[in-house]
Amino acid sequence: MILSNNHVLANINAGKVGDAILQPGTYDGGKNPDDQIATLEDFITITLQELPSDCDIAGGMVAILNALAGVAGSDTRLKAIRIRAIENLVDAAIARPLIQEHIDPEVLNIGAIKTTGSAILGMPLKKMGRTTNYTEGEVTQVDVTANVGYGENRTALFTDQFMAGAMSQPGDSGSAVFSRNNENNNDNELVGLLFAGSDTTTLINRIDNVFSALNLTL
Repeated sequence: MILSNNHVLANINAGKVGDAILQPGTYDGGKNPDDQIATLEDFITITLQELPSDCDIAGGMVAILNALAGVAGSDTRLKAIRIRAIENLVDAAIARPLIQEHIDPEVLNIGAIKTTGSAILGMPLKKMGRTTNYTEGEVTQVDVTANVGYGENRTALFTDQFMAGAMSQPGDSGSAVFSRNNENNNDNELVGLLFAGSDTTTLINRIDNVFSALNLTL
């Protein structure tokens, strides 16, 4: 399988099993069917904290209030939403290659996955991503809880994440994050799945949570 994020492969819960996966992606000029390399196999639903409400009573009240606002000449409009505070552990999805031989199990500039491991504070890290290519960093925080934005005023609460410094930019989502050689010689252990960040930080799913959620093994 090809491992990446829900928001990369499944369009933030909007995808369906069997959807075409392109390489390069459409943002980089990829076209379907010429650039299809896989089909969406599975994804873990991201629970968003702001979703449209399906409550008929709330919808009716909003319609009345918006009508009154229009009569009064106000440009302000209300929207019925339902708020959820359910925690997420992963932003993850997998795709099934159309031709297995076209997929290289080694990561460019990194090599083969040695095994899986657990991220600990201060662990040296490395990743290969679409935007920033090969970068290095280290674990700066563990057991992180954070709200992550998914556009259109939608956020999702993530727990049990770990954080690194500035080793990614938009477009690097879905990168496998590895341990980097240190005094314990634990090089090329797969420890996480990159899914969010900023100019100063990188948020990473723990790989054991990803594998457990998607029922994966190496």
